[in-house]
Amino acid sequence: MKFGIDKFVGLWESEDGYRLDITKTSDTSAVVSFYDPSGEPVARPYFNDKPTIKMSASYDDYYGEFRIDLWEEGKGFEFDVHHEKNYDLDKLKRESLIPAITRHEEDNYLDRYYELFGKLKHFTKIYKVRKPD
Repeated sequence: MKFGIDKFVGLWESEDGYRLDITKTSDTSAVVSFYDPSGEPVARPYFNDKPTIKMSASYDDYYGEFRIDLWEEGKGFEFDVHHEKNYDLDKLKRESLIPAITRHEEDNYLDRYYELFGKLKHFTKIYKVRKPD
């Protein structure tokens, strides 16, 4: 059984074909790449079209929170990802990551970019070769 940040490490795929590739860099941090269903990183128009490659992420062991920075660190536009060992809403009750997008209340202009990240369905672990960056 994995604990802490190790529960999040690996390659994950949503039902719609979006992928999260999470690589641990320390006990409390990781880098994350996010790919659309075609296998390409997503260009972020709110961030000078930077691709969703090697985004910084942090893990808070006390709260069990894993947060991926979708913008610059500290800007508050993040994936807040929750881990479930046997996710009830997955037909096969597989190990899953459940994402939510969070932002500062005053940054409502970011709402129009939510669609870049798909329908935010859960991601399940897959065991395929990682795409090189």
